Amino acid sequence: MRYLTIKRTKSFVGCLAKMKVYIEDPTSNEMTINNVPCRKIGDLKNGEEKTFQIDERAAKIFVIADKLSQSFCNDYYQLSEGQNNIFLSGENKFNPAAGNAFRFDNNESEEVAANRKKGTRKGLLIMLIAVIVGAIIGFLLSSGYLSGHLSDKAPEAKKFSSDGMTITLTDEFLKTDIEPYTVAYDSKNVAVWALKEEFTLADGFEDNTLEQYADLVIKANNFDSVEIKNVDGLTYFVYKSTSPETNAVYQYYSYVYKADDAFWLVQFATLDENVEKYTSQITEWAKSVEFSDQNIV
Repeated sequence: MRYLTIKRTKSFVGCLAKMKVYIEDPTSNEMTINNVPCRKIGDLKNGEEKTFQIDERAAKIFVIADKLSQSFCNDYYQLSEGQNNIFLSGENKFNPAAGNAFRFDNNESEEVAANRKKGTRKGLLIMLIAVIVGAIIGFLLSSGYLSGHLSDKAPEAKKFSSDGMTITLTDEFLKTDIEPYTVAYDSKNVAVWALKEEFTLADGFEDNTLEQYADLVIKANNFDSVEIKNVDGLTYFVYKSTSPETNAVYQYYSYVYKADDAFWLVQFATLDENVEKYTSQITEWAKSVEFSDQNIV
């Protein structure tokens, strides 16, 4: 056995938060960080120095803020195999896009630099997505957005298109504007919001899968117990929210798509009491989404 001592240099950045220390452990399923199985060995307060007993094998040491942000707010130090005791130091650095993450001192390998850059990109995307999804929820709950403008006639299928996305809804829908969404459509009982996230937002953004993009949205908004589903060629997740003004419960169906130049998040919202009536119809609308360079009026 040997001893690992880590000193967290006192800093105003993240001063109130305890950092969590994990060590690579192939036998553990406690947490996976950067695809590495890890187990927790302790916490570090601001300005604290702590010693941990570890074995002699080579292993990565991770310092994270919490489970929700560990995919982008982390730093690691590669320990070599050996018997000598080890001393490491570091501090939290100001970078909101990376969650003001802890950074080890004298840890400038290409692999570590790449991990830090990747984390900053991912954190920035999460910040953007959180603002955008937060806007839709706030607008819906505060304004009673499902306003309604139905006629007595039976609805007919109607195609709508904007910015390269085409969707088949019905003539009950009207196109509307909601910042910062790319396009939105309103009807009496269902609302649709579509967001185009171009690959140019961040280096490597286009390398994400649909599941990874959906996971970004979920983590950005701290949705609890939300499951990503893959059904009939569609990738999506479902969540609910309650209006603080009316106590009305809304259900959101959030579908993700990958076009040639961007990811798209297309969300359908309806009152919880209408879920049974509209679920199958929403699925059909989601299946109708296509991407091209042509816009239909």
